[in-house]
Amino acid sequence: MTSPRKPGIRAFGLAACLAWVMLASPVLAQAPTSCTASIGAAKAKVLVERCLNVSSATRPPCNAANSCALIQEEITRGCAFLGKDAPAYCSKS
Repeated sequence: MTSPRKPGIRAFGLAACLAWVMLASPVLAQAPTSCTASIGAAKAKVLVERCLNVSSATRPPCNAANSCALIQEEITRGCAFLGKDAPAYCSKS
């Protein structure tokens, strides 16, 4: 014999899920702006090229659709890894 379910439990679960979505939506909607949108295509292309040049990652974040901060972090990491063999622009990064 099963115990009777309380009718409000399922409704409460649905309401809790909807409340979470409503509260989380503004946070989720604030995704980082692409580098291209932030600084323009020409400057973003330069950052991406520099990133690809110094990154040793197998799947580096060197993509203009990523934030400029993420690309710059990879450039900084790559420059530090290369040390004295790093390109001249590393000293300005």
